[in-house]
Amino acid sequence: MNQLGPGALSRMEPVGFDSNRMRRGLPPLQTLIAFEAAARLQSFTLAASELNLTQPAVSQQVKLLEDRLGIRLFRRSNNQISLTEQGEQFADSVGAMLDSLSESVQDLAPDAGRTMLTVSLLPSFGSTWFAIRATRFLEAHPQIDLITLSTVACTGFGQEDADVAIRWGPGGTPNVYEERLFGERHILVASAALRDQLAGVKRVDDLAGFPFFRDTNHTEWRAVIERNGGNPELFENGAYFGDSSATLGAIAFGGGVGVVRDVVAQHFLDNGTLIELPFEAVEGPFAYHFLCPHSRLNQPRVQAFLHWLRQEASGA
Repeated sequence: MNQLGPGALSRMEPVGFDSNRMRRGLPPLQTLIAFEAAARLQSFTLAASELNLTQPAVSQQVKLLEDRLGIRLFRRSNNQISLTEQGEQFADSVGAMLDSLSESVQDLAPDAGRTMLTVSLLPSFGSTWFAIRATRFLEAHPQIDLITLSTVACTGFGQEDADVAIRWGPGGTPNVYEERLFGERHILVASAALRDQLAGVKRVDDLAGFPFFRDTNHTEWRAVIERNGGNPELFENGAYFGDSSATLGAIAFGGGVGVVRDVVAQHFLDNGTLIELPFEAVEGPFAYHFLCPHSRLNQPRVQAFLHWLRQEASGA
């Protein structure tokens, strides 16, 4: 095998701008990019995810580079890879070269480094908690364009699907990276228009004379009424909504009361559209979770988003 020492890359690619000299000896750029990603991530699979290629394609690019150089860059064993000594030296050189090239491109065309992240959200969460914070993410990461998909459907993370998701539930989603962000409380709220009428209310059952709203598929409202010594049967009649954001709108603009999740209601409380009534809240059985395929977790755009989410969740 040929020995590859320090400075080998510069010997392969002479510096200069002689128009009469062809650049012989430099391997195809795509092989260098594939090698650098695999070396940095210590995985062909993670490199493939970062480069939007298949794992066999990255492996093939690295093999082409090794054949071109006549050396082994990686040790391969039991579906794991590690850099050889020559591979480590070459990785440093290639990394520095690509960093320099990236900086030159950024100076020449500042928008060339933009990337996109697609996030799947529940409609109620996307239109409330997430919507009022999204600007902060864009300000912190101006090179990442954020695309949101509002859906209650499960996210399969396919080729045409979302990159990451935020879901509400018990947790334990199989075959993905999952991280709990925060839980929730179920609280009694009322339209701000009823403030004066509710001033003398002392017992939760006294609210039964007002229009009562709740989510169709959830029964936590019963637990809230019972926790505060009330009779849920007094609140059986009223309007049911299958979406939390619709429930919030009905209470706020329909002049009623109801039980809602504090996470999605907080913005309405902050801007004075809703008022929280002085009754005890009930901790919800579910929480909000960040979901992501394991193969994408180490992508810079995903890490940037997750780090931002953790910061926002700490103050949720």
